[in-house]
Amino acid sequence: MQARQAEGVAGLWNKLAQHDAALLADEVGTGKTLQVLGVMAMLWRMKPGARVLVMAPNREICRHWQREYEQFVASHYRQSDNRVRRTDNGAPVHAALLAPRLADLADACVNQESRFFLTTIHTLSHLLGSEHEPGNSDADRPGAAAAEASKLHDRIREAFDGEGFDLLVLDEAHYFRNSHRGSLRAAAAKAFFGQPPGRLARRSLLMTATPSHGSMADITRILSLVAEVEGESPEHALKKYALRRLRRMQGRDTSHDKYSYRCEKVLPVDFSDPRAEMFFALYQKMLVEQQQVAGGRRYLYGYLEGFESFSVEADKSQEDAPDDASHPDYHGAPDTRILKRLSQMLGGLPPHPKYDELIRACVPQDIFAIPDASDNALHQHKHLVFVRRIPSVREITARVNARYDEQMAAKIIAAWKLAKPKSKLIAWRDTRWSRAAFNRLFRFKDQEPRDGLPTAMDSALAPPEEGDPVVYSQIAQLFVEKASGEAPTDCSLFRSRLRRPESAFSLLLEPASDYRQGTYTEHHRRLAGDRERDEYLSATLAARTGEVSSEGVIPLVGFAMPMPTLWGMIVDLLERSKAPQLGFLDKIIANPALAESFGQYVKHGFMYASPVIVELYCWYVEFRSGETQVASAQERYLAFTRFIRPRLAQSLVPAYFCAALETFEQLYRRVPGVMRKEWRSLIGLSSPGFYASGEVNDRQRLIIGFNSPFYPNVLASTSVLQEGVDLHLQCSKVHHYGIAWTPGDNEQRVGRVDRMFGKVNAHLQRDGRAELAIHYPYLARSFDEEQLASFIRQKYDVEDRMDACKQKEVHSDIDLRHATDGWQAFLRRPDTGRGVADNGDPYPFEPDERPKKDYQLDPRDG
Repeated sequence: MQARQAEGVAGLWNKLAQHDAALLADEVGTGKTLQVLGVMAMLWRMKPGARVLVMAPNREICRHWQREYEQFVASHYRQSDNRVRRTDNGAPVHAALLAPRLADLADACVNQESRFFLTTIHTLSHLLGSEHEPGNSDADRPGAAAAEASKLHDRIREAFDGEGFDLLVLDEAHYFRNSHRGSLRAAAAKAFFGQPPGRLARRSLLMTATPSHGSMADITRILSLVAEVEGESPEHALKKYALRRLRRMQGRDTSHDKYSYRCEKVLPVDFSDPRAEMFFALYQKMLVEQQQVAGGRRYLYGYLEGFESFSVEADKSQEDAPDDASHPDYHGAPDTRILKRLSQMLGGLPPHPKYDELIRACVPQDIFAIPDASDNALHQHKHLVFVRRIPSVREITARVNARYDEQMAAKIIAAWKLAKPKSKLIAWRDTRWSRAAFNRLFRFKDQEPRDGLPTAMDSALAPPEEGDPVVYSQIAQLFVEKASGEAPTDCSLFRSRLRRPESAFSLLLEPASDYRQGTYTEHHRRLAGDRERDEYLSATLAARTGEVSSEGVIPLVGFAMPMPTLWGMIVDLLERSKAPQLGFLDKIIANPALAESFGQYVKHGFMYASPVIVELYCWYVEFRSGETQVASAQERYLAFTRFIRPRLAQSLVPAYFCAALETFEQLYRRVPGVMRKEWRSLIGLSSPGFYASGEVNDRQRLIIGFNSPFYPNVLASTSVLQEGVDLHLQCSKVHHYGIAWTPGDNEQRVGRVDRMFGKVNAHLQRDGRAELAIHYPYLARSFDEEQLASFIRQKYDVEDRMDACKQKEVHSDIDLRHATDGWQAFLRRPDTGRGVADNGDPYPFEPDERPKKDYQLDPRDG
């Protein structure tokens, strides 16, 4: 925990002790969760039986809290005192209990199941049964929601002897900024949190990086749920309750604020298709008529992203569907009817040029180009894309994967050295890279030794990617072992060799025997029925760790020659070039458990979640085409390693290995213990592009993959990843395909990448400078440009005041009365001479602001 975070813990504790409420409003990426966990730990040290409730926007962020809590106790709370950390195993004393619904929370409280509870803000919007459907005009839905919430409030307080929780934490508290509008959530929240003297919790701690998300009035609105602020000015409330410190990243020579490295860029596009231009001209005209724009009236932001959205079914997710009008993601929009009419009039929809420009920005021209320290470094392939129309995430993902597939297919065709390769590529593309077409086009003429592979393929892999399979990479599917009945491909047979323990080629992706360049000298041989079968992986594990199979001692058989691994060959390259990444390797192999975890991480990343598998396969095709007859599988393996060794330096393999080394320990600490051992989450990440929306259940694996050098390279998301998640370990590029509703939303989006200890921070420390690229694609000379121009000017006007919590109200609409000429001058460019801003923190830690009793919350806590 850094000094500023420790100060934050002290400051929050003092404000809670004095006022029973506090607001942690530090800028995005400053470790607010860590500070709140510090407050919780102090509370449990003083009152071991204290009950804590954390409410976060959705289940994924709740699970993030669980992981951060376990990591905090393991790494930051050093004393095993049986109050916070157990003396026997170092685990948390109070296991976090996640209650999906408020009714589940109340039941858990009644049953005294935990001292640390988690639930979602989302659940406040879904307390009503079918009798209160929106179509029932007689139902007082907000009143009914409040009544249900009040019952649950009473149950919880009664379960705790009328005292309620000792501490309530509201994460992303700006979700309650519209508490005055009378929505279901607002009504339920007021009743659930209660009023004095019967509040749900004795003390409440609110968290948000954008407390004045839309206006200064937001501050008192969110505080009013947990404190008496009626009649107080927002400025006075901030002074009384809040800590607001700005992020400062330490660079090589000085510290930097965000304006010293943020670089906003526009991606203007024009219509090259006259039909598309006519379509859009009619669209604009009809939109103006529908919105009844006259006399300077305003347009709502954001109804133009793509034309695909109106034909897609409604989203099945409930977590993406809050009950109030501020919901940022949608399938339909006020222009949906217009798009349908135009499609009928003109016989379909034209291509949308914004998609094409975005894909050009997100997909490298050559995905197999050798990465180096320049702009072609692997991290440059990572792009975070935010949209507003839910179907846009699918369309963007499909187009990204199609562009990657084109390059991977061309690589495979080149390796096979077919006659007329261009015509073969076109013919295969016309089948959407199908397995059947692959098997027709690519047949090895000679019978190939099966290296101990069984004739029946299995499908013992991770579940397939969620959602429509058409969206994902079709080339990646060629490497998948399908269930019986569907013929394997040459690609799937190759990957099977790499992963099956009875194949000599399974040695290729194993760690070196000494985690450096060590080779293997023995393998196992066991009886399988009436036959002996060689087995390699169990012997390699025993050689590295001494671990004996649960079956007992298995006979060992010596290799005729020492068997190298890809790992050992890469380390040999690194040592000859004195690569700085060797320092990371030294730290990893000092801990054998960490080294084994890294081995699984790299193995699964190479085999499933990167273009490395395509590169290895192409080498295998080339090797096989020139191979002379070899007597045994082991000799074939040795011949293959000799074939690839001189090719490694000019390949992706060492680049991915080095990138994995550089950030592995950071990622390892963020991943639950079970997942660290095998990294099987990477198995399902076989496509370069993925999307996140409320329909995607397991978003955690996308976060893990995006924070690794492996897939996904492009992550397109609705607002589900806008808040509460870290996506900064590899990425320094954000694209606003659909502009945010407000500057506050925009800041939350960029804050997923602009965080301490991420890729931007690493560049500042190494080079003294960095660039966080923020892209805005738009249709030039159109209503789309007017929207963006208005937003950029508005954002520029309020950003400094928003940082200081001093801005006026921000509207989610666009006023065309204001000229947009010269609007690009308001784009942020890196101010490299700026360093740390001259102004200090808006609401800093005040060491003299402390309770009268030394760090004692209340006499009842004694």
